[in-house]
Amino acid sequence: MNTKNKTMNTEEQNNIPPSEPESSAPNTDPSEDEIMSSIIFTNEDEIIQYIKDKATKETMKSLAPLLEKLEEAVKQQQQISPPQSSIVNPTMVNYEEQLKSLQEISKEKIKAKELKVAERFNKLQIRMGNMRK
Repeated sequence: MNTKNKTMNTEEQNNIPPSEPESSAPNTDPSEDEIMSSIIFTNEDEIIQYIKDKATKETMKSLAPLLEKLEEAVKQQQQISPPQSSIVNPTMVNYEEQLKSLQEISKEKIKAKELKVAERFNKLQIRMGNMRK
């Protein structure tokens, strides 16, 4: 009976087709990665400039309603009390102060967005570095 089991085991093994070796790497063409990385690195300055421009535009879009409200408030204030030409108008001084504060706020927002862009760019560079390896 032992010899029967042994012959059955060898017959079963012979009937099983050999399995294909499994590859641990994904089915991506390495040349595609090389092409993408070369495109990104050759256009790196353009990509950075595009991201900065996009961040600046978005910041300006977010500040536009605030500037419009400020201008409307100044117009309403001027309609209520007409300015005197001989005396410095405190409304104008106040307007200038408000304008300066808004400019400072917008500069801070732009800096914050530039930092975010820089962080994203660094992450992108890290990913590209990992793709090369």
